[in-house]
Amino acid sequence: MPAEFLAAIQGAKSLYELIKATQGLSNSVEVLTAVSDVQQKLMDANAAALASQEKQASLAERVRDLETQLRAVEDWQKELERYQLVEFPNSKAFALKLRVQMANGDPVHYLCKACADKKQKTTLQPIDGQLHCPQSKQHSIWYD
Repeated sequence: MPAEFLAAIQGAKSLYELIKATQGLSNSVEVLTAVSDVQQKLMDANAAALASQEKQASLAERVRDLETQLRAVEDWQKELERYQLVEFPNSKAFALKLRVQMANGDPVHYLCKACADKKQKTTLQPIDGQLHCPQSKQHSIWYD
């Protein structure tokens, strides 16, 4: 971005010098050439300013995207803090169990560890003494 501003400043400086130089010109061809040069410098300065604005807009959009991603990561981390990793003794399988003190009215339940690693919240479903993950189709977890 500083390069574009520098180009715009240089264009304005050149414009000033060309206008100053035209004051002493008496020949109309020389005046027309000088005016043409001034117009070219103005177009170059405008192009540099436009490029700078486009780059700034692009960077602002990138910052917004990164802020959104950061919020999502922070939200997921806060959600995971509500759970603790548990191992089921019979199967040696792992799951995330909702901490009772952080339940906020939710019933105690388990999340699939494989899904949580993918930032997906999937509640394990009890079926015939086993916990099943309907999303990842992980093997059943025997619980006591």
